[in-house]
Amino acid sequence: MKKKTFKYISFFSLPLVAISILYGCVKQPLNQNPTGQYTSSNYWRNQNDVVTGVMGIYSLLMVEDWIGHNIYSLDDQSDDISVDGDHPDMKVVERLNADPTQLVIYTAWPFAYEQIARANNALIYIPKVPTMDEAIRSRSMGEAYFLRAYAYFILGNLFGEVPVVREANVLNGNYNVPKSSVDSVRALVESDLLQAANLLPETYGPADRGRVSKGAAWGMLCKLYMIEDRFQDAITYGSKVVNDPNYALAPNYTMNFTSGQQENNTEILFAVWNGNGELNLPSSPISIYFSPRPWQGWGFHHPTEDFAESFEPNDTVRKKATLISVGDSVPYQTNLATVSASDATNPAFAGMAGMQTGRLLPSMSTTGYYIHKYTAYLANGDGGLDFNLKQPLLRSADIYLLVAEAKIRLNGAGAGDAEINAVRQRAGLASITGANINQLIHERRVELGGENIRWQDLLRWDKDKVINLDTIVGKPKAASPLPPYNGTVIIPARTFTRPKNYYLPIPQQIIDESKGVIVQNPNY
Repeated sequence: MKKKTFKYISFFSLPLVAISILYGCVKQPLNQNPTGQYTSSNYWRNQNDVVTGVMGIYSLLMVEDWIGHNIYSLDDQSDDISVDGDHPDMKVVERLNADPTQLVIYTAWPFAYEQIARANNALIYIPKVPTMDEAIRSRSMGEAYFLRAYAYFILGNLFGEVPVVREANVLNGNYNVPKSSVDSVRALVESDLLQAANLLPETYGPADRGRVSKGAAWGMLCKLYMIEDRFQDAITYGSKVVNDPNYALAPNYTMNFTSGQQENNTEILFAVWNGNGELNLPSSPISIYFSPRPWQGWGFHHPTEDFAESFEPNDTVRKKATLISVGDSVPYQTNLATVSASDATNPAFAGMAGMQTGRLLPSMSTTGYYIHKYTAYLANGDGGLDFNLKQPLLRSADIYLLVAEAKIRLNGAGAGDAEINAVRQRAGLASITGANINQLIHERRVELGGENIRWQDLLRWDKDKVINLDTIVGKPKAASPLPPYNGTVIIPARTFTRPKNYYLPIPQQIIDESKGVIVQNPNY
């Protein structure tokens, strides 16, 4: 699948309000047939324009080179998952050898700034719309603040210092600006999230499901404050989520990753609102990238044996919802494959060589596993992926465990037991007492596995000397011990270089197009 490129400055200065949905393999979103002759100055006329314009910001979450998939490949730097497929740049990044020319690093940048550009336009023009429902005006402003903050939050995590482009830059036409400090980027994220929390409603009716709420803003503030080691602030805002029944944990863990059980799920604070085309909801490609290739996916991500073994013996609910293992089947998956002689060396398929099966074969995975959370199939029996499965980006369980961590790091072992046990009990596990930071780290790993969180957790813990990343990346990634894998090393031991590997390099194309205004991160 060939990837194309696009211009950095044009994403900052895009004059048209983009309201069409971008998804699939569209790599030049500016090179599309225009859907209308609107400009920023004449588009924002009424309430309908406002609602549609804000939806245009959300639509970018579907893009595979942005939230739709590519930033998930960066989590494969962790110990949980190994990348596969035909994108060699992703494999180089996984080995901690990123360089400024790699496409997977570049693509996150322009789509993040496209999201920022659309949010900036909304924040400039929504207040100027002469007549509209003031509740919808307030909500729409809150959504724009949140979505701008979310883009900057990810950019800051990935690259550290990045350019800050706000409303004044748009009004002055000043887009080519140098990088701002990490503290400045985080300060903008904080300011935007506080604005969003003030403006957004706590809940929505059925017609507006999928929009961000106060809970999403509070949750993101908690995540930001944990990165900044502002533990008391993290507790303050995280507790707003934990103590609000509107954001309660789902009764069953699997409801977070089951098609048809997510729409009214109080735990899902923020998600890519996928669909199969109904109600104008397009399909995000996340399911394609995570699902096995013979089962209509592209099979890019393979969990490691170390991750599979990290689940406690009784943690069957979360493990089954998180991992597809050799021998497993998935409801409504009807694509059959032939069991090869090599497949038949696995105990699950002993004596079945030459037979047809709908279960996961050893030959379908390099490690013996797939992430299950983004894989579902249509009930009509045609074997097609069910794109109605939403892509959760922020769950209350994440916030429960961050509050627990903040309490432990402030007050010692046992201080976070209530939040940890709420998550464990929902998974059907016994409560624990006196939980320390290592038990918290374990709980985050198994609760949030495959959700693009592990690597950022490891980075912030290493910076604070809570863990030593050398011991984690220095352990080879290995496949299942069962035949025909026999514990094969998939990725050899790697070397983590501080401070270089805390951030990715700035894409060289961005530096070139800025004519040197943007400079490279240190050590690249």
